[in-house]
Amino acid sequence: MPPEEFLVVMTLLLSGIALVFTFAIPLRKALVRKIEGRQPGPDPQLVEDVDQLRERMLELEERLDFTERLLAQQRDVAGLPPGGAR
Repeated sequence: MPPEEFLVVMTLLLSGIALVFTFAIPLRKALVRKIEGRQPGPDPQLVEDVDQLRERMLELEERLDFTERLLAQQRDVAGLPPGGAR
């Protein structure tokens, strides 16, 4: 075999081995976790985002309650019948 062909074959072989190890090791680890039933922990960024959304939702609920109370007071003052047509 000429040296050029040998060099090409070795390059392809080593590249193939590198690709197999690049993809096989993480896949093997994921498969082992799945078989053992272990789950990765929660994503800290996702937990923080959910907490922020929860805080915003509570603030919106408070604003809605305040607005409803104001509207109820205006209805009482204006003498409108409760549950009027929309």
